[in-house]
Amino acid sequence: MSRTVALVRDGWFDLLRENSPLLRETIEWVPSEGLRDSPLLAMFAGLLFYGTPHRRLKGLRLFVGATRAAATNRRVLEPIDRALILTSASVSYRLIGRATLGVKPARTAMRILNEMSDADRQRVHALPRVYSHLGATLYYGGHVDEALSAFEHGLAEVPRQGYPHGFMNLAMLAGIHALQGTLRESETYLVAARSPDWSDTTRSMYPGTYYRIAEATVALEVFDTATARQHLEAMVHDRATIEHWIPIALTEAMTNLVDGRPGEALAGLDAFAASRQKEGRSATAKNQLAPMRALLQLALENPDAAVAILDRDAAPGPARDISRARTDLLLGRHGAALHRLRRLAGATLTSRLSVEASALEAACVLRIADQVRTRPTLERLGATLAASGQRLALALLPAADFDRVQAALRTTGYQAVVAALPAVSLIPEIGGERLLSEREHAVLQALVNTSSNAAIANDLVVSVNTVKTQLRSIYRKLGVSTRDEAIAVALARHLASVHPPSQPPR
Repeated sequence: MSRTVALVRDGWFDLLRENSPLLRETIEWVPSEGLRDSPLLAMFAGLLFYGTPHRRLKGLRLFVGATRAAATNRRVLEPIDRALILTSASVSYRLIGRATLGVKPARTAMRILNEMSDADRQRVHALPRVYSHLGATLYYGGHVDEALSAFEHGLAEVPRQGYPHGFMNLAMLAGIHALQGTLRESETYLVAARSPDWSDTTRSMYPGTYYRIAEATVALEVFDTATARQHLEAMVHDRATIEHWIPIALTEAMTNLVDGRPGEALAGLDAFAASRQKEGRSATAKNQLAPMRALLQLALENPDAAVAILDRDAAPGPARDISRARTDLLLGRHGAALHRLRRLAGATLTSRLSVEASALEAACVLRIADQVRTRPTLERLGATLAASGQRLALALLPAADFDRVQAALRTTGYQAVVAALPAVSLIPEIGGERLLSEREHAVLQALVNTSSNAAIANDLVVSVNTVKTQLRSIYRKLGVSTRDEAIAVALARHLASVHPPSQPPR
């Protein structure tokens, strides 16, 4: 039995991935008392059985029993066995979309691994892989700093001659830093990831997903969409099953936007989400995709749709506030935008969100004050851009603000910052005649969900004549002439939903 445990321990990840019928049949022959006395084997068997319909309940029972055993300080369990069991539990939670439930076992496993002796650590060939999975669970569970620490520990355990499965630690470190806007740190890891110590196959398969995302993200900061596409196309994975689908989808969408194709970007983003079926319709996915969807609607000159998406799908927080501030700025509501941005004082922001907020704040103050009075804001923005290496945030300003901020930075001494910017903003100006008022939004929503003008009037407590007047204005702004056409456009542009929103229009 001890030899079996050792073999399972050494080949844990590869054996689980293989999950062959012969392997399942072999583990069936392990006596019940053997599984009871060895939680590691019980967890291994549980994970194998769970994938077989007629063994699923047995697999779940073994999984739960092993997890409970590992969560206690049972002396019969070696530290590495407890860590493997808890790591598998955390990964299982993550892969079913419940990463927050995996955080606790991941933290416990991290503590066990970090307290292991050097002699014990040397016995575990797959230690870098264990750390990479723990880091992924912590990252998707919302604990970024702990995740980065896990990946650093995993990277430290990679043998000097290279170990292919350790690459995920390097890739995740590069990708997370790039996505968060800490580009200098990302570049440090990218240099190591480009080393011939790692193969192109390793860089392109599942472990290298975040490496490709990092390379694409860094390229987009200098508006190099050709390089970004090259890295996105180099990925080898199943789009229907890969757990990293949201960062992939967002990077693809941003690449199309920078390339001047916002319509293609939005269609691709929606198609990717649809391909994930229930997962793509989840509140978590909608929340993470909402800022990009709203941004693409602004690029398509549909600010009303951007507002509707953010109000419906985005959870309260800095990302939504910054997206709404950008929309307010485009709509000429720079006072409201500035108010939203200043509410972020004291909030914990990623470097990327911080730069976006600073760029929007500079745009707001330049609308209401001369350049002398706005110099401190401009200097702070210029210094932040120079230090971070970010540029994309400026191109996401509305066109007139893009030109104004760019000119102000140039005269403030930050010519190098604006040198690589594109000729035009990615967000065009919007004519006021195309925008729906708050009341028109309410009428349009009622139009989708009620059968007559009288019903709309009754719902909104206005006269039928008022409804008719507002409908004429709505039809003109949407470029339609019938009720059915208006409903079709409203649903396509996310201006209304089939069911009434839970909150009144804002």
